[in-house]
Parts: sequence; C-alpha cells; structure tokens
Amino acid sequence: MVELKRRLQEINQRVLEARSSRDSANGEIKRLSAELRALRDQYQQVKQQYLDLLNRKKEIYEALVKKREERRRVAEELRSTRELIKRLLNEYRALQNFLGAKRYDEEELRAKLEQLEWQYQTMTLPPEVEKVVINRIRSLESIYVNVKHLNELKSKIEELRNKVQVLRETVAKLSEELKSMVDNYLRIKSEVAELRAKRDELRSRMKEIYDQREKIREVANQHHQELVQLLAEERALREELERVAILLKAKELSRHIEERRRLLYDKAMEALAKYQRGEPITLDEFKVLVEFNLIQPGKSSSES
Repeated sequence: MVELKRRLQEINQRVLEARSSRDSANGEIKRLSAELRALRDQYQQVKQQYLDLLNRKKEIYEALVKKREERRRVAEELRSTRELIKRLLNEYRALQNFLGAKRYDEEELRAKLEQLEWQYQTMTLPPEVEKVVINRIRSLESIYVNVKHLNELKSKIEELRNKVQVLRETVAKLSEELKSMVDNYLRIKSEVAELRAKRDELRSRMKEIYDQREKIREVANQHHQELVQLLAEERALREELERVAILLKAKELSRHIEERRRLLYDKAMEALAKYQRGEPITLDEFKVLVEFNLIQPGKSSSES
C-alpha cells in the first residue's frame, strides 16, 4: 500500500512535469505559428510589391528600348541629312565655280530669255543675226538652268539646315528623356533587387521558423504521448489502490467482526457459567447464549 502510494505520488509528479512540458511546447508552437502568419502576410505584401515593380521595370525597359531606337533613327536621319547637305554644298560650289564670279539674277535671266525667244519667234531676222540670237538663247538658257538649279540647291540646303537644327534639338530632347528613363530604370532595378533580397530573406526566415515549430511540435507530441502513458499508469495505480484499500477495509472489517465475536463469546461463556450456576442472566446475555447456540430458546428459567 505504501509502495503504491509512493509510486502514485511519483507518477503524479511526472504527470505534472509532462503536462507542463507539453503545454510549454504548445505555447511556443502557438507563438511561432503567430509569428509565421505575420511573416507570411509580410511575405505576400513584399512579393506583390516585387511583382508589381518587376512589371514596371519591364515596361520601362521596353519604353527605353523604343526611345533608344527612336533616338537612333533620328540620329541616323540627322547624319544622312548632314551627308546630303555636304553633297549638295559640293554640288553648289562646283556650280558656282562653273558660273564664275559673276552673280546672276534668275528673274532677269528668265526675262531676257523670254524676250529673245519672243524676238526669234516673231521677227524675221537675217541669217547672221538669227544665228547670233540662237547662240545667245542657248547661252542664256544654259546659264538660266544652272542659276535656277543653283538657287534650288541653295533653297534646299537652307531647308536641310533648318531640318538639321530641328533634328539636333530632337536628338537632344530624346537624349534627355532617355537619360531620365535610364535613371528611373536603374532606380527601379535597384528597388527590385532590394525587394527580391527582402523576399528571399522573409522566405528563409519563414522556413527557419517553420522547421523550428515542427521540431517543437515533435517534442510536444512526445510529451503528450508520455502524458497519455503516465495518465494510464496513474489510472491503473489508482484502481490498484482502490482495490487494495477495499481489501484492507474488508480485512479490517473481518478483524473487527472476529474481535467482536471473540468478546461476545467470552461474554457468552461468562453468562453460561452464571446460567449453569443458576444465577439470573440479563436479556442481552440470554441473546448471546442463543447466538452461540449454548442454550435453546425457551429453556431459561431465570431471565430478568
């Protein structure tokens, strides 16, 4: 009995320790689960920010490529326009050299040419004069054509120079826009890298906490299984204690009954001695004698 109580006390202590360890582990699991949920929420936010910024980076890069291509195209047009101006200037200078130092007025030349053509067509000229007029017409016509072409070249060169100025301004503007876009792209690229690193760090931290939680969960399960086993042992010990207690109680009761019967038997023997001596006996003494079958009921002649 004492050993059973000692073992029960020991089991109770171990139950308390196992329950405390399990509850402590479950508390830590709960804390880690809450931290993990918070990290997951933060991870989802950072992940979405990362994806949004990644798409923005892609859009800016595509716009950057288009802008760079546009600047390249305009710069190529500027280069080809300058090349054309250079060729036209060479042609212009060559034509100037061909015409000489004298400066001609295109309108005057056209007027003289029309006048000579009118004279040639409307007047009857001597052969000698006609020949001179024809040569003069041919000479003026050649000069007029060249002067007209020279003026056209001059006008075209001026037009192209204006175009060059516009193209230069366009290239400068596109370069400025491109620089701004590149700066923006590099800034967003840096932010993307930071968010990627933050996302990866959160993912690593989540895995670390998850692994830690699962290890503690395994320990908590072990404590729980130990607790279940200890509770089963405790229940078995309590049942054994109850059984032993019942047996001891029955034994004690039997001992009390035996002791009472022994005392009653002693009283019965005393009463029997009195009865045999003819002394009067009490009703209780008579009952004791009957209980032990020492006399038959109805045979007493001295009951009081």
